[in-house]
Amino acid sequence: MSDWTSVLKANPSSSLLESASIGLKNRMLRDVICSGDGYPEEPVVEDSVYKSISRRQKPDGSWREAGSKKNDEMWTFIATLKSLYLLLDLGSNMDDEIFELGVKYLLAFQSKDGDFRGVYGHDIPAPDYTGMALDILFRGNFDNDSVVEKSFDWLISVRRKGEGWAIPALRSKSKNDPSSHNVTGMVLRGFASDPKKRYKEEAEKAGRLLANCIFKPDKYPDRRGVEYWGKLAYPFWFTDALSTLDVLSRLGFDLSVDEMKRAYNWILKQQSESGYWKSGPTRREEKPDPWLTYAALRTIKSLTD
Repeated sequence: MSDWTSVLKANPSSSLLESASIGLKNRMLRDVICSGDGYPEEPVVEDSVYKSISRRQKPDGSWREAGSKKNDEMWTFIATLKSLYLLLDLGSNMDDEIFELGVKYLLAFQSKDGDFRGVYGHDIPAPDYTGMALDILFRGNFDNDSVVEKSFDWLISVRRKGEGWAIPALRSKSKNDPSSHNVTGMVLRGFASDPKKRYKEEAEKAGRLLANCIFKPDKYPDRRGVEYWGKLAYPFWFTDALSTLDVLSRLGFDLSVDEMKRAYNWILKQQSESGYWKSGPTRREEKPDPWLTYAALRTIKSLTD
């Protein structure tokens, strides 16, 4: 391991490798220990999580929420996104028929304008979930440029004041309205994962906006409070301190940006003495999270190494 580990309270890599699932072990070896050498993308079909995800997939390619939400299209869309994110971390891509079928379901939600609708209803565009859908497509080696370029063109057309994004119609009526850092952080994941780096300058402008918002209240009611910066979760969903460092580092920003340095130091302070980071719906319910710890180590390494 290189000197970047000296910033940690403790290095949990060995314990993660000993106790981790097969998928997490592969990710640790690829992204934290060996920097990608010798670890090709292929689904870890023997992993218990992979087996569970594949078993729960519906014939149409979707995954459903449990209980009263199971027949709600909005929650089916969300559950499908979450399942595809889990599959990506287990090495799946478009060569895996489980992942490919899930992507086909996802593509049915792309509107004629280019955004992916489903969470807020058929009449309300969703830049945040469009960015996340693009993130999944790029990381899964989806190769249809017409689909992704249509989404990018739409995202550029609906930018708000400050070069970021908010939810059109639902929260932001005009392009002169302020941007939402929560929405902007989710949108930027698609730009950061794009291997062709389309709209690089526009993404950098939005990235500067996001960096300037770290630990500040959002402009809109959803997740307005500053405490949401500290509600860490992985796979990344809403915009928090760690997901922001991850996406900004992938866009080329580094610790010379003061706001990123502050978030970086805050993330380091959240590490427990055992070396793990904790996740949970509330502080009282937080528990050591191996996958979140992997994500924190990966991000810290990218900014420190």
